[in-house]
Amino acid sequence: MAGAPPPPEWGGNREFLGDPQRACLSTMMGDMAAMNLQCLHVLGADVVGPGRVILDRMAATARQVLEASTASRGREQSTREMRPITVVPVPRWGAVVAIGNIRMFNVPTFTGSPSDTIDIVRWIAKIFSLAEANLLTYEAAINLMIQGSSGGACDYIEQMRTEGKTLIQVVQLLEMRYGDLCTPEEARVKVNTMARKEDEGLSEFIDRLRRMARMALRLMDDEAARVQEIDTLVEGNIRRVIPPSVRNALEERVVNRKRMGLPPFAARELEKECLDLEKRRDERKTQPSSAGVDKRFGKIQRMGHDIPDYSESSESSDEEPEGDDAMHHLIKEVRQQHQRYAQQGRRVEPQKVFKRAFNSFNKKPNRFQQGGYPYGARQAGQMGSPMGNPRALQGPPNRINDNQRTIFELLALANVERGCCIQCGQRGHILRQDGCALRDKNLTDKPCAKCGQGLHSADECLRVFQRQYVAQPPQPENPVNSAQTQVKDE
Repeated sequence: MAGAPPPPEWGGNREFLGDPQRACLSTMMGDMAAMNLQCLHVLGADVVGPGRVILDRMAATARQVLEASTASRGREQSTREMRPITVVPVPRWGAVVAIGNIRMFNVPTFTGSPSDTIDIVRWIAKIFSLAEANLLTYEAAINLMIQGSSGGACDYIEQMRTEGKTLIQVVQLLEMRYGDLCTPEEARVKVNTMARKEDEGLSEFIDRLRRMARMALRLMDDEAARVQEIDTLVEGNIRRVIPPSVRNALEERVVNRKRMGLPPFAARELEKECLDLEKRRDERKTQPSSAGVDKRFGKIQRMGHDIPDYSESSESSDEEPEGDDAMHHLIKEVRQQHQRYAQQGRRVEPQKVFKRAFNSFNKKPNRFQQGGYPYGARQAGQMGSPMGNPRALQGPPNRINDNQRTIFELLALANVERGCCIQCGQRGHILRQDGCALRDKNLTDKPCAKCGQGLHSADECLRVFQRQYVAQPPQPENPVNSAQTQVKDE
């Protein structure tokens, strides 16, 4: 009984370190704890009574030391050894060594240069699929990598083969040199701060995001828990990078699905919904609009005139600017006005702050202005201002923005000729130019009641209501009266 090997709970499954040069503190402590457990198992085979209680207590303490050393060694390996994303299976694929008859038509040649059409992780996955299908050995799989590569990558793999590296070490070094292999903590930070490249599709961004999330959670042994954590990371960061309009539509679908009593979206289903919503949004943006409207700049290009687009449809309100959002620009202007008041030591007056922020926003040449007030101001009026007043950023209604109108319809509505300003009715400038005294005012849906020209209200009219400005019809001459006048003069 005493000569039998100790069971696993008494340190029987411990693999002791054979090379002293590779020893570390956690490994040595673990080996010592396992040896103590084995000795206690041998010595306590025939112990009974109070001595057995003391022996079991010592064994419990040794087991805790062994677990602590194992956990410490795992943390050291994660930061020092950099376990790769690609998992090399423990059982070998087969015993075939010859690779001359293997066709590699579907595997692109990897060179390690930035011009490669495939990254290192996908390339290794394709090589492993071929090796598994042809029942190759691990050494033959390294030769297959050399055959499927060229340039610097081929030389690097051949050098590792000459040095006697195993397949796991070759994969690890390849991902470190040609990939983004890093520690789990660094990978998690990269996942949460990953930016979407210019002109990058959402599906490509999701692929990069999932690959980095797998790298961040590659040390988790529980496969089900690891997959769930990866889905959680990916879902949160997809919501971070999609446009605001797509995010709002996605939240509406999630709420509707919950109200219908259906189960929540899975991670793959949520990705599909995001791809579908962004595709529809891009289709709306690329659709040609009537009356020659350039939706990106919000202007009508007709007959050499630049007229603002007065249409406000549900689609245009759903298409919010990306990146440099108008709402953010407007909030930035409000904060700058607050800072100016603070620097001057004056009391902050919200109405004056908002008014000056509006004027500064409108004077800057940007593509967010639609109608008579900035796009961001309209959105801020709906969502509430950052200072707590929900109507502080909301301007007066613009009644002419209900329908699209051509330049000729606007001229006829303003009762002016071509070359005159539609807003003030005077010559020398056109609508929304600096020469117009009413440039920042809203348009009305009928001519002025005072001057009869221009789409402005009577209170904002530039003319004073006097009789000399009212056109009087010519009076015909009376010959009798003129003759009497001549006689009196004589």
